[in-house]
Amino acid sequence: MLRPKPQRKWRIMSETLVLILGDQLSPDISSLQGVEMGQCTVLMCEVAAEAGYVRHHQKKIALIFSAMRHFAAELRELGWQVDYVTLDQPANSGTLCGEVRRAIARRGAGRLRVTEPGEWRLLNEMQGWAMLDGWNATPEILPDDRFLCSRETFAGWAEGRKSLRMEYFYRFMRRQ
Repeated sequence: MLRPKPQRKWRIMSETLVLILGDQLSPDISSLQGVEMGQCTVLMCEVAAEAGYVRHHQKKIALIFSAMRHFAAELRELGWQVDYVTLDQPANSGTLCGEVRRAIARRGAGRLRVTEPGEWRLLNEMQGWAMLDGWNATPEILPDDRFLCSRETFAGWAEGRKSLRMEYFYRFMRRQ
């Protein structure tokens, strides 16, 4: 006997989730530009996977988490809605992907915005998030405008060169 397929309950997702990483603690970060405070939630996560993927001094981790917590408080004072996940919360998944997934489910977010991370490892992980089973939001990875040179500009300069010497790159940047 065939069983009928269960009906999916579609949830209207309109809120934007803005992920801010521990090294992006600036109110001028590109992921916060162009979104309205009332239509988005800022997500900040303390996760074991990011704190322990390489050895760090315990005091460094404590200082990073402290800076994140102070920045979250600053954003709240400015009027932003902040969803902050601490390392010791019982439901903390321990990974950035897991916490983003949980926040999307909690908030019913339809969009995910993040400023591109400074690490290739994390950028590759984020680009793969849209392919995960059950993922409801495609990440919008915005360029990090805190640098004088974009990745694309550097890649264009580096293309075809046999060696990448900082001296020549600095000369190129001064001409720009």
